[in-house]
Amino acid sequence: MTPRIDIIIPTWNGRDVLMECLASLNDQTYRQFLVTVIDDGSSDETAASVREAYPDVQVIQLDRNQGFCAAVNTGIAATANELVFLLNNDMTLTPNCLAQLVGQLEAEQADMAAPIVLFQDDPEVVYSAGDCQRTNGRSECWGHKSPRKEFIPPEIVFGVSAGAALYRRAIFDRVGMLDEKYGAYFEDADLSFRARLAGFNAVLATDAIAYHAGSASIRDRMWWRTQQCCRNHALLVIKNMPAGLMIRHAPQIAWERINQMRRFVSGARTEFGLMRAWIMLLRTELEVGRLLPQLIRERRTIQRLRQVSDAELEALLVR
Repeated sequence: MTPRIDIIIPTWNGRDVLMECLASLNDQTYRQFLVTVIDDGSSDETAASVREAYPDVQVIQLDRNQGFCAAVNTGIAATANELVFLLNNDMTLTPNCLAQLVGQLEAEQADMAAPIVLFQDDPEVVYSAGDCQRTNGRSECWGHKSPRKEFIPPEIVFGVSAGAALYRRAIFDRVGMLDEKYGAYFEDADLSFRARLAGFNAVLATDAIAYHAGSASIRDRMWWRTQQCCRNHALLVIKNMPAGLMIRHAPQIAWERINQMRRFVSGARTEFGLMRAWIMLLRTELEVGRLLPQLIRERRTIQRLRQVSDAELEALLVR
């Protein structure tokens, strides 16, 4: 059948989990897709292993590690089908996951669709169920670490997590791809925010189930995670939050900035000591300042593409 979906999987030295991911795609009841693996400078023979086990999978090898956003963007640019499914290498899907996502997308005439993601090691606990965007500028997963039996799915999701999400390609054509300045964390929230401002919508496909194996690669780098979140929270607000809402929610945004800084200093202090943690925070804030002219230029473009009012957007935000 003619493919409708390009499945794009970025990977870096994750051959074993990637093979589990590809095996779950092989079992999908919905078959109208092509798979593209972006090997982001791996050193564990990922590309050779994929080509041997899955000859129908397209493999694009990058000569060096360029990061998640760059790898995903390479995949988007190299493909052309009307739907794009972004999938982390540490995700596996139940056999009807793609069918449910496509069905929900079409039934609700939506532009983005998220599955319910469960922890692979503890499938009775929710990892994520779409994203919410708070008035303080912070993006969060719905239901994170909630017991599955007690979790009530939200009626509205603001956006989707790029770890496992279905998009119409029209979104990328209209608002662009992932912003590579983010590196990691909030880059998918930034895309969802831009898409929402441009009038695209999102749904949660509650019968589409995926499993998340975890983020073993960053377990020993929590300071880096808190640094990325602190930096990227500022980028997300500066680029996307409309001026009226930024003024209205200035106290909440300022308080969240303080909380982000506290988390970063706390995380870095454990690893490097208090003095160096404060120096690292200063450098992070100076980097945001250095990026400010570029962020403002991008903000102008984003706001020009707006199709929703402040009131319509605020109705989608969570306090």
